[in-house]
Amino acid sequence: MLSKIALALTVGVTATLFAYAAPAAHAVDFVAVGHSPTTGTPVPGAYVTADLGTWSEPPESYEFQWLRDGVAVPGATAQDYLVQPADVGHQLAPHVVGHRGSDSASFTGTPVAVRKIGAQVSLDVRRVHPRPDKRRLVWAAIGTVALERPSATDGSTITAYKKKDGHLKPLGTGVVTRGFAVVRLPWKRAPHGRTKVMLCYGGTDVVASTCSPVDVVRRPSSR
Repeated sequence: MLSKIALALTVGVTATLFAYAAPAAHAVDFVAVGHSPTTGTPVPGAYVTADLGTWSEPPESYEFQWLRDGVAVPGATAQDYLVQPADVGHQLAPHVVGHRGSDSASFTGTPVAVRKIGAQVSLDVRRVHPRPDKRRLVWAAIGTVALERPSATDGSTITAYKKKDGHLKPLGTGVVTRGFAVVRLPWKRAPHGRTKVMLCYGGTDVVASTCSPVDVVRRPSSR
């Protein structure tokens, strides 16, 4: 009798164990959970790069679309984007789509403000002959433009100013060729001493204009 009861209990417990099914694990939703800032220098001719983001599960593939002020830029569908002159003054941001199996998720990256290429100007003042057929020496300034990244500056201008009666009076203007411009200055005599000149670069459609005060030491020629 006891053996029959034990057998019945064994069969009952075994049947109960086989009948129990563990609850199914909850599937993790595929979502973007964060991203790092967009990288690169946002000036024409340079690249900006979209961050790949952080996801609940690793994506199997990505899609990219660059936005200018929230509007898709035609053809800009790579992780890297070459900044164009038309982007100056606008915001660029990448829209990133991740795919995993049949699931997709997306995020819009950090926007960057596109600016013109930065420039600096310097001045080297010297006495030169204006033309070979003239003997009298005149004052001239050689202005130099230095850029944060290469860009064409030919045809732009450098102008020297002198402050007079609270206003800037132009002394002369030169056209830039290969980063240099010769500015003729209207000085008839060159007494000893120091004078302040404001040197301004006019800029281009992609290079920023800039002005710098310059101390010019004038010394009389021995001739």
